[in-house]
Amino acid sequence: MVKICKISKQKKNQQRYNIFIDNQGKEEFAFGIHEDLLIRFELRKGLELTDDQFTNIQKQDAMYRYYTLTLNYLSYRMRAESEIIEYLLKKEATEQEIAYVIERLQGEKLIDDGAFAEAYVRTKMNTSSNGPNKIKQELYQKKLSEEEIENGLAHYTKEQEVDKLVKLIEKKLNSSRKKSFQDQLNSLKQSLLQKGFTHDAIEIAFQSIDTGVDEEEEMNALRYQGEKAWRKYERKHQGIKLQQKVKAALYQKRFSGELIQQFIDEKSMEEVD
Repeated sequence: MVKICKISKQKKNQQRYNIFIDNQGKEEFAFGIHEDLLIRFELRKGLELTDDQFTNIQKQDAMYRYYTLTLNYLSYRMRAESEIIEYLLKKEATEQEIAYVIERLQGEKLIDDGAFAEAYVRTKMNTSSNGPNKIKQELYQKKLSEEEIENGLAHYTKEQEVDKLVKLIEKKLNSSRKKSFQDQLNSLKQSLLQKGFTHDAIEIAFQSIDTGVDEEEEMNALRYQGEKAWRKYERKHQGIKLQQKVKAALYQKRFSGELIQQFIDEKSMEEVD
């Protein structure tokens, strides 16, 4: 048996108290406890506790402490169950303590992976440039079930995906470029696939916007790439051989034969001058 001889409020945390027990007439610190548990167990000066009660109260406080830590962790945003478990493991919680926290939070509707999936999809859809496939991968990493993920992604409709793609494509195509238009289109499609957009939505988006070639911009891009190729190959080649090397390089970058020949003619005129 142990006897409580003093209870004092902690200075740094006003919701926690220090419990002191009598040890041969001297005050000895026993443990700290949250005020909710202080009230639940009716702890007070002069109360005697059995060894089992003493141990149980300490265990209950440890679990409650992890619970309050997790409430703070949840205050910033919704969390998947796997995120909470990972957080508690980093805090060195035991399996029993983690199970207690998860069960309590589920009972209080503070953990719901289905609701988390929906909120996550909506947030990513509105604040990122990622497509549904990328978001799906992220949800798998958070260990959600297939059903929870699919239900969440149902809120990212094909129409919304195409609308988002149109905006991204128009922004990219309107930016300055130093590639051929066709090369730019291919690079853009590949980039959008990597961002997690579906192939059919990408094709629909491209079909719905004007992707006509601006001849002046195309020629400026060709001249930029052509000059680079010319400087590269003129170190070892000249005349027809040099022209062939430059033409091949520009064809690989998907410029049209007509514009390539125009550039070659321009370079030829420069050499004559």
